Amino acid sequence: MEHATNSRRIILFGQQNLQNSILIGFIHQRTNIDCQLINTPEWRTDWNAFTGQTLALIDAECARPERLQELLEQIFDQGNDIQVAFFNTHATSPVERLMAWPMVNGIFYKESSQQQLVKGITGIFEGEFWLSRRLMAQYLERTRSKPRKVTHNANLLTRREKQILNLTATGATNTEIAEHLNVSMHTVKTHIYNLFKKIDVSNRIQAVNWAKDNLEDLVPETMV
Repeated sequence: MEHATNSRRIILFGQQNLQNSILIGFIHQRTNIDCQLINTPEWRTDWNAFTGQTLALIDAECARPERLQELLEQIFDQGNDIQVAFFNTHATSPVERLMAWPMVNGIFYKESSQQQLVKGITGIFEGEFWLSRRLMAQYLERTRSKPRKVTHNANLLTRREKQILNLTATGATNTEIAEHLNVSMHTVKTHIYNLFKKIDVSNRIQAVNWAKDNLEDLVPETMV
């Protein structure tokens, strides 16, 4: 277990203040995961320096939603597979809409205790989504629609895009897909961007659902 926690890292983006310093100390004490605080004005960082599982924990109050979206774009464009969670979020805040980004797996609210935050962080590292039932219900209501069975849409995708879509259906991360196909992370992200655009979806769940409706021969590949 010691090896597993040492391969994980938390990068907290927020103000350089006592509250956040205490928070990262508490998280490290309870999880044994290395934590680093990056002050709001210094949001540029060398992502290639981070190996293993990385969680970007972003203080929702430290910047306007437009600035937070810029940070998400920076994270999305970098070469590593990094998960994102927001904390200090207000209910009905515009920050909630950022859950549409494919790497945003958690949103914690101001009333959440430090113990709940730690529990959620641990869950995210284990592959869980830490989102409220209200938020999930609203998201499903906005995004769900009657499936369309159009089998000729299979011709929209290249062989490699179908291969990546099959691997995505297994729950594989971008890192795992890149290693399985022996290609770079940038190549995987480019293929995912192109196939998302072709089939008009914005996240992995929608892409897998599209594949189930449109690719009759979808058989998820086995990760070795």
